[in-house]
Amino acid sequence: MNKTLVGMMLLTLVVGLQACKKKDNEYDNSNTPSINRTVDNAYDEMSTIADQAITGSLDFYKHGEVIVLSGSDKPVDVEKTACNVVITIDTAGVGHTVTVDWGTVNCDCNDGKQRRGKLVITFTGSFHTVGTVKTITPVGYYVNDNHIEGTKTVTNMGLNSSNQPYFNIQVNGIVTLTSGEVVTYTATRVRTIIAGYTTPTHWDNEYLITGSANASISNGNGWTSVITNPLHKIFGCGKFVSGTINFTPTNKPLRVIDYGTGTCDDTFTVTVNGVTYTIN
Repeated sequence: MNKTLVGMMLLTLVVGLQACKKKDNEYDNSNTPSINRTVDNAYDEMSTIADQAITGSLDFYKHGEVIVLSGSDKPVDVEKTACNVVITIDTAGVGHTVTVDWGTVNCDCNDGKQRRGKLVITFTGSFHTVGTVKTITPVGYYVNDNHIEGTKTVTNMGLNSSNQPYFNIQVNGIVTLTSGEVVTYTATRVRTIIAGYTTPTHWDNEYLITGSANASISNGNGWTSVITNPLHKIFGCGKFVSGTINFTPTNKPLRVIDYGTGTCDDTFTVTVNGVTYTIN
């Protein structure tokens, strides 16, 4: 065969393979799975912060001393550094209010994230009482310089058929990313505690999350997501260790997000058009 002809055939094959690779790499044109992780985690961890704050303690979500005040204490008397967290518990009247205050400058917390601002948590009754509604409102609250706004409500639904406590969750949020993009986010979830609920510490807590969410971004992008296998989080890890999500960005093919099979890391995979990418 003519060498020139063979060369042209090889060149055509290489170009064709590059075109296929470019098509397979369509995932690279959408960063919404990573944005979803940022947004989901910010609102998810609010529940754990609120649960710990009512007992006057934080674990991963602080660096330095935790100062606990009753509603009658005067905050002006508190010697607070940038990385001390002030928890104010006010139980006067029906229900109670808990405020978690990281201050106005970034605090390097034990979970590796920076936080500033406040979370204001109101309870309609005892945390363990069926029907109690917990409302979490961020005020000037930032996680890794992403501005978190909106509300999250958590309703105690009692025990499920497996005798596990579960909570209905509704999130109506707005996140301004460090890029300047604004994400409008809503989610309807069920959070089931599968271990550690009756023990005095939080370190052995484990829970599962199911449900769906959708978001729109100011640049015209967005996504819808449905949890197809429950997301499993272990408190001592602080991250999702397993679970899958069917995730569809605006005008893009379906992605399957997989958090793995139990390893505590900050890695997940995204499968799109038959190609799997690892994100960390």
